Order: sequence, then structure tokens, then C-alpha cells
Amino acid sequence: MIDCKRMNQIHHILADMIGWYSFAMGVWGLFNFLRRNPPDGTYNGALAIAVGLFLIEGVLGLALVLMGQMPSRGIHFLYGVTIMITIPAIFFFTRGSNTSRESLFYGLGMVFIWGLSERAAVTATGTGF
Repeated sequence: MIDCKRMNQIHHILADMIGWYSFAMGVWGLFNFLRRNPPDGTYNGALAIAVGLFLIEGVLGLALVLMGQMPSRGIHFLYGVTIMITIPAIFFFTRGSNTSRESLFYGLGMVFIWGLSERAAVTATGTGF
């Protein structure tokens, strides 16, 4: 069984990975948009991996809460839920279309997630503003 300290470390490492991954995916999506390319199968697969990472991070966070570990600020939960629903919401909003416009939406969505992940990290520890 994994103790709380180790689970916190895993949650923190995965959060850092999500931040960098989201930033890279945002740049990739915006680059696709500037080149007027729709999201291809590789990009869509990478988005699916991102959503999977978000869900794993949420499950780890829920496990920490059940183990009695709470973030220092409650808004941390709002950031986490928003991160998890952003990409599915874009897919729903665009009705699954696949044009260069979707590259813009997914690119901006992933940059938004990157920002949220940075804020979530701050609110988890209570450091920063």
C-alpha cells in the first residue's frame, strides 16, 4: 500500500507532467492552426492521452482526499474539474468537426489547461498568490 507522502509525490509529479504536456499540446495545436491544418489522428490521439492523464490525476487527488489530505485552498478542486472537462467540452461544442478551426480551439484549450495546472499547483500548497 502506498502511503500519503508517496501518493502526494506522485500527484505532484503527474501535475508537473500535465502542465508541460498541456503547454506542448497547446503550441502544437496553434501551430496547426497557423498552417491551416486540422487536427490529425496523431494530434487527436495525443489529446486522448491528455484526457487520460487528467483523469488519472483526478483519481489520485480523490484518493488523497479520502486519505485525509486536503489542498490548502478549496478552489484547487474547481481547477481540477475544469481541467478534466475542457477538452471534452471543446469536442462537444464543435460537434466533433475536424477543420483548422478546431486546431485553434484545442490549442487555446490546452494553453488554458496549462494555466489552470499552474494555478492548481499554487492552490494545492498555499504558496504564491
